[in-house]
Amino acid sequence: MSTILGGRRGNPYPHRYREKVEEILSEEEFLTYLENAVKLENERRHKKDNPTCLAHTRIKTVKISGLLALIHYLGLRISEIVGDRPHKYFTKEGEERWTQEVHGLRKQDIRITKNMIRIEPKEIRKHGKRNEPLWIPIDLPGANYIVEQWELKENKNDRLFPISTWTAWSLISQITEGRLYPHYFRLNRATKFANQEETSIKDLQEWFGWRSMQTIEKYMGKAGRVTRRMARRLV
Repeated sequence: MSTILGGRRGNPYPHRYREKVEEILSEEEFLTYLENAVKLENERRHKKDNPTCLAHTRIKTVKISGLLALIHYLGLRISEIVGDRPHKYFTKEGEERWTQEVHGLRKQDIRITKNMIRIEPKEIRKHGKRNEPLWIPIDLPGANYIVEQWELKENKNDRLFPISTWTAWSLISQITEGRLYPHYFRLNRATKFANQEETSIKDLQEWFGWRSMQTIEKYMGKAGRVTRRMARRLV
């Protein structure tokens, strides 16, 4: 399926060209995308079980719905979930450097309890480290797909989603019909949190692993936290 991301065909990094999320993703839209993910899973499973109906057969068992639920609720970078190999880049001075490898989520990084899904804190490439685990209430829509993907893994070192970052971008594009990309969900989650007055700067810093206060203040400013508080003082 050919899609256009960020106005450029095949561009996997459209978030570089967008400074903010214009709209908050509604729960209704999320549930629609969750249904699309399940349909795509069924389609991929059919192709795997019936290799004569297509030319390529290398389709791995991945709960795409679980992937969607993780990025929607946690706002993780896609590389934090599926992992990412080192990439070469050049500094402004023209010096050649390599990024560090990101291992992504493995079975041992997740704990399932009766009420919650616990995600262990991990190093974040270029952005620091979370000190506390992240949690997802197990009764949220789509959380059961995360549990199912976790149960599919036999070895504690197995990657939860054995796919590339590019494949993950492609899958999210397909289930959102070319409208959204993985980093959108991170920006969307940050915006939702910033709109809640009980969310502190420290809360955002710990959840997203941000070191830059400038990033946090940008979301706070967009939410109008200070001006909304001041507005209540008008007489």
